[in-house]
Amino acid sequence: MTKLESDIELVLQHLQSKLECQTWESRRRYFKQMLKLAGMLNITEPCSALFDAFIADDRGSEERRSMHIRCVKLLDAAAHTNAKDERGVLYNEQPLPDETAVEEFFQHHGFPLKNQVDIDYLIIKAGIEMRHLSLSSSTMGQYQQAWVGIRRYCISHGITVYDNELIHKFLHEINLQRNNGTMNEWKWKINRKAAYVLIEVARTGFFHWGLIQQVVTYGNPHLEDIHIQFRNLLVQRNLSDSTINLNDYVFRRTFAFCGISSPEDLFQLSPDQVQLSIGKFSSICCQRSMATILPILRSMIGIFYAQGWIEKDLSGIVMSGFVQRGSVAAYISTKDEEELIMQLDKEPKRSKAIVLIALRLGLRDCDICNLTLREIDWTHDRICLMQKKTGEPLVLPLLPDVGNALMDYITTERPQRQDNYPYVFLRQKAPHIKMTSVYTMCAKLLAKLNIRPVNGTGHGMHLFRYSMVHKLLAAKVPHQVITDTLGHTSIESDKPYLSMEDSMLKLCALDLSVIGGISWKVKAHE
Repeated sequence: MTKLESDIELVLQHLQSKLECQTWESRRRYFKQMLKLAGMLNITEPCSALFDAFIADDRGSEERRSMHIRCVKLLDAAAHTNAKDERGVLYNEQPLPDETAVEEFFQHHGFPLKNQVDIDYLIIKAGIEMRHLSLSSSTMGQYQQAWVGIRRYCISHGITVYDNELIHKFLHEINLQRNNGTMNEWKWKINRKAAYVLIEVARTGFFHWGLIQQVVTYGNPHLEDIHIQFRNLLVQRNLSDSTINLNDYVFRRTFAFCGISSPEDLFQLSPDQVQLSIGKFSSICCQRSMATILPILRSMIGIFYAQGWIEKDLSGIVMSGFVQRGSVAAYISTKDEEELIMQLDKEPKRSKAIVLIALRLGLRDCDICNLTLREIDWTHDRICLMQKKTGEPLVLPLLPDVGNALMDYITTERPQRQDNYPYVFLRQKAPHIKMTSVYTMCAKLLAKLNIRPVNGTGHGMHLFRYSMVHKLLAAKVPHQVITDTLGHTSIESDKPYLSMEDSMLKLCALDLSVIGGISWKVKAHE
């Protein structure tokens, strides 16, 4: 008996106790066909050549091909041939480790990962960290499939441990495949997201759902150390995550614009390079964004000099441009507002509640997204919240139409969670976490109704805030009441809003009757 025959016999004996008689007989017939083909090829032991020929002998039948592959996998596992398919993937990949073993392993390893850690352990860790998102089984299955693909990619490069540089190489390659049309958009998205999940878990040990924050490698470990030190300095200043990420964006863009590829390049940063980066920023950012970018750039260069990373302090050459408000604040006309209110009955309950809160109470985008169930006082008909922008408390009346819309959304449309998640407005699709912005929803609704604001082109949630102030001014509501309603802590913050008070602005206009008159003769006569 040849080795091939003995290995096949062992496989069949192993299967006999696990399969129904008819199923087992079907497997036996397919293995008999394999033996016949091996005799024709003069092959006496399991090998890749036999496996490839057997799979190719499908006679145009997908079902036959599938059964041949199944038999090849069974025999490959029994004979330990470690054969690969036409894609270079092992027919029998090593199983992923058990969750218990992974959790025990990471109890003794800190983050970010510094020692060589098996990519399999990181994949299981990533799955554990995503569990709180309550994603569907099919979605998690797609992530698992993507992670297995990343695992295969690493193995094909002779690496079985997590390698940050190799993962970024993987991202670069799938970007190329997407751009040249060899990878579908949905597949690119899931592979890209899966890779960034691994990167974040390897860096922090956790995963928080959100927009992908690109992790850039500079090809120079000393520059990467400078990048890490820069972020740590921002963290020590107790800046918010969004501010840190914006600083990080300016950091990465500046390095790219100036062509900095080594600490020596950074140390020799020149005024011309700084001016070049300012010009590059202005080509991709609007005037309003530049008013935010330039102070960050100036501060960043100052930090570089203080840390000794650049030879000269060039922060003084970064000057912010003067931006003058050319018109009064935009708002929605009464007619358009009535049309918008009528349309809300046809929109999702979440959209209706959000728009009414913005129109009636004038809450900011960030405060709507961060509104919690506890902050709604149903007993006393009021909303008591802590403003995200100012950190100051704000108490507003829970108007009947706002309260009804909120209750309707919470009881009939809001996704149910089992962990007492506090936020009111959640994503409609899993993961059901709080919304990070309602701008897109607002813009789409205004575009659907073709609503064009008075005195401007704005279409964000702040437009509703301005509209509420315009109505209060028209009703002669005292300015202090408007200030309290908006939650402002400084009278300077009221200026953009009070500019909408047309009648008062007319009183400030200069009398033009004196233009062309001879003032000195009048004075002489007097």
